[in-house]
Amino acid sequence: MGDFVRLVQSEMVDGPRRTKFTEEKWKAAFDSVASPDMADQRLYDAALVIHAKLGNIRSRLRLSTTKNLTTTGKVRAFVAAANHGFLVSQEKTREAFIAVGKELAQRNDDWIRPEDILAKVKLELPGGFEWSPNEIVESLVEGIEIPVKVALQGNPDISGNPHMAQISWEDILLELNLGITYLHTEDLWEDCLWNGYSVLEIKNRMTFIPGDIDVKRGQAIGIARRNTLWAGFSLQAKMLHRKYAARGATMRIRDIKTIRREGRKQIISVKKPGESSEAQEDRVLLRMLANEPYYQELLEKDLPSLEGVTLTEILDAWVVISRVAQVLLETISDRERAANDQDAPAHTWLPAFVPVLQTEALVQAISSAAAIMPAKGRKIVDFFTFYGEAGQEIWDSPLVPVGSKVVAPVFAAIVHPNLRRLVDIWMRRGGLDLKDRGNPFEAHIRSKMVAAINASPVLAGKAVCIADNYVFSPSAGQSEQIDLIIVLGSTVLVGESKCILEPTDAKALAMHQRTVLGAADQALRKSKALTDNRSDFVTDVARLGITLHEDFEVVPLVVVSTSTHVGVPAKGVPVVDEYILGKYLEGELEDACLDMINLAVAKRIKQVFYSDVAEAEARLAAYLAAPPHIQRLRDGVKVRLVPLHAISEADWEGLVLTLESVPRPNTITADANV
Repeated sequence: MGDFVRLVQSEMVDGPRRTKFTEEKWKAAFDSVASPDMADQRLYDAALVIHAKLGNIRSRLRLSTTKNLTTTGKVRAFVAAANHGFLVSQEKTREAFIAVGKELAQRNDDWIRPEDILAKVKLELPGGFEWSPNEIVESLVEGIEIPVKVALQGNPDISGNPHMAQISWEDILLELNLGITYLHTEDLWEDCLWNGYSVLEIKNRMTFIPGDIDVKRGQAIGIARRNTLWAGFSLQAKMLHRKYAARGATMRIRDIKTIRREGRKQIISVKKPGESSEAQEDRVLLRMLANEPYYQELLEKDLPSLEGVTLTEILDAWVVISRVAQVLLETISDRERAANDQDAPAHTWLPAFVPVLQTEALVQAISSAAAIMPAKGRKIVDFFTFYGEAGQEIWDSPLVPVGSKVVAPVFAAIVHPNLRRLVDIWMRRGGLDLKDRGNPFEAHIRSKMVAAINASPVLAGKAVCIADNYVFSPSAGQSEQIDLIIVLGSTVLVGESKCILEPTDAKALAMHQRTVLGAADQALRKSKALTDNRSDFVTDVARLGITLHEDFEVVPLVVVSTSTHVGVPAKGVPVVDEYILGKYLEGELEDACLDMINLAVAKRIKQVFYSDVAEAEARLAAYLAAPPHIQRLRDGVKVRLVPLHAISEADWEGLVLTLESVPRPNTITADANV
């Protein structure tokens, strides 16, 4: 990394996303650097290309800045466009799932996994390129964020008639697509700035290539692993929930029954305790799975920015609001979803895609369904309302104000969110210090490893995980606080634990990479402290009842709270999560084939890792370097070229080289004990 790159990263020089950017200022800043290197030159060239496209897009934006349209009209139009697109993509996704399911069924494969189907489902959009349903949904939400933010600038009056008849469907679609392209271009700049992407002109196209392929590999594998874990956890949770429901257990949060009008007042009624739907079951299970065990204390703390409101209440209210939005979604008729509606004037059918909710009706629904006092409910509804403020996203604030005390839900953001990520964002917005998660995460990892060893038929009573925070103070040299110490025979695992946010943008990905590399350095340093002071370490752990000879071998590793970078070593140090490490200590990995109709296990296959302690030691390093959980995902990594279309004749066409993981079929056969 050169000095010029550092200047731009530190915001001492304005990049092309800033309105103050000019080519003259950019060149002057570059020329002021004494000895620019290749990284500096690549960033300089990329910025000029990015600036040109952003300028072209800005020149085409008109709906969000048109003065003769009301603010509520503009905002409703954008929400309606996103909701319409979401409904269309849902229908096409259902059709694609059926087609892929039939294709996979013809393989007569007992081991068809949910993530295998997810990976194969692609939808073709105009332009001939295929996208995953998640990518389309994300683009719809993020594509309206900028125009909505522009429309809401300056706290405008959003009361009055929206005058939808003055807005054309073509203008709405243009604005939405421009918003999506603008966002993708901004994201591309961030990749150039933080992840070393460079631009080459190849066959009259601007082609962007990553600087560090391991960053993108770690991201691709992480996305695939997150889908794998989420599918598995969701099915297990649903099976467990139905087991308890059969015994008479009921949900604490009541389901939504109807949404109706009584005069000018909106009424959201809730069902009786014990009455629920499968849709509500999915919402509640999603809320439960988003709560990491080590968040328990944080869940009950008052959020500083929402005095008297806890994260538990935020999550409970989200379940209610999400169900309300889902009920609204289900009320949109097949006629209103049909594509041929677009032949009629937009104002005759478009308003149906932006159903509104009175904020006081939401407050009362939250009170009735989740037993949250109205005073708190009003704070929470306001917390979930998108005002375009710094730090807000439509994902974490999926209610858009479209009138006086009236909001409209963005269905894509509220029905199918990444709730695990949103919990972290809500914590930050609520004023909690995310660093507070570090110590609980370290303690959680140690407790899980102790439990895994105790559950192992081979290692129980023979391997040891130090259950408490451990500080090694050798007679010579500095003391080292070590997050995780596991003694397996004559092998000592030295783990560095990192509780970090799952990255969702280019800068966060770069920061995640830096954190993992820093953790690898720490693990290596702490491992060296042990090997440089063998006698001291042997003596110190003896007081804990651990017998160890001085010829012990040290294996450093990094344990992260995310899926990103797992399975991709950092500086030669294995990077794992709690499931990968825990399963090895237990001694086996089980795969299950489910009867999806009855949600029952139809078949199990176990992969046994070792038969005795010596074999566990011998196979440990190879397992950590290439965990079998990740192998399908690693093998499935492939290059993907993503288009960045020209928005006018004066604009440039582009391709962005990235990676994706399409999991290979299951390979647990020959080495498995069935």
